[in-house]
Amino acid sequence: MGNIEWQSPSLGIAERAARARARYNLRTLDAIQLATALAGESTGFVTNDKDFRRVTDLEVLVLDDLL
Repeated sequence: MGNIEWQSPSLGIAERAARARARYNLRTLDAIQLATALAGESTGFVTNDKDFRRVTDLEVLVLDDLL
């Protein structure tokens, strides 16, 4: 299991978030979370937000899908 690390906000994350928002039709804060995960080279994302089912850039686990 990997470590959790702080990822500082940056212009690169903001740009990546804008692209993710347009590509996946995500809300701004969701796109920022996705962009931050990608900038940190995460391979997975755990959420209960069904909008993330559209994301294909990394493995997404939607908790409600496990019930």
